[in-house]
Amino acid sequence: MEENKINFALTGLRLVIISLGVLLVAIIIGKSNGDESFVEGEANYGIYLDWMFYIIYTVGIACSLAAVGFGVYSFVMKLVNDFKSQLGTLAGISVFAIIGLVSYFILADGAVLNAYEVSGIAVSESESIFAGGSMIYVYLLFVVAAASIVWSEVSSIFK
Repeated sequence: MEENKINFALTGLRLVIISLGVLLVAIIIGKSNGDESFVEGEANYGIYLDWMFYIIYTVGIACSLAAVGFGVYSFVMKLVNDFKSQLGTLAGISVFAIIGLVSYFILADGAVLNAYEVSGIAVSESESIFAGGSMIYVYLLFVVAAASIVWSEVSSIFK
């Protein structure tokens, strides 16, 4: 019975969010025209566009929190009940974290390119480290993913 109440409440919330989105889109379309400038558009329907983005951000954050929360809850419950079956997942999370730490704290460089300074773009050393570390992290994850795919295929041949 409790599950039905939760499903009913979530269905109602979903319908309210959809209805509000449709209403905001209708208002924005109704107030806009093809010959307006950015400033006129901002004056005519800017507040409605802001509310549309607030809805999108709120729903996105709620979905992200739910996905992470349910994933962590499921993982912890499986970890408590059957620790041995979760060793592969723990190893994967550890490798993921180690690659991130290595890419940000060891491989990332804080040097700001002269091209940025000449063009007038202000880039701090911490922003450069963050951007460089992020790129290195993605590259390393690609290499690890490709290597694991190759390893899996080659090892399946010999089994």
